[in-house]
Amino acid sequence: MIWFILFIASALSIFIAAMVQKKRSAREIVLFVLIVLLGFAVWISIFLDQKFNLNQWIAILITWIGI
Repeated sequence: MIWFILFIASALSIFIAAMVQKKRSAREIVLFVLIVLLGFAVWISIFLDQKFNLNQWIAILITWIGI
């Protein structure tokens, strides 16, 4: 499980650096980071056998960000 966490952290930092370099808006970067973190939470909940519904959280997130 530690390799999974390290993979997510390294991939997230690479993609954030690429998005900043391409001068994306802050909203897009925040939305991307939050969706990745929600996906990470889903995987951790699967590993721990405590699943939760993600669809509602993503809908709230997109509405909150305003995209």
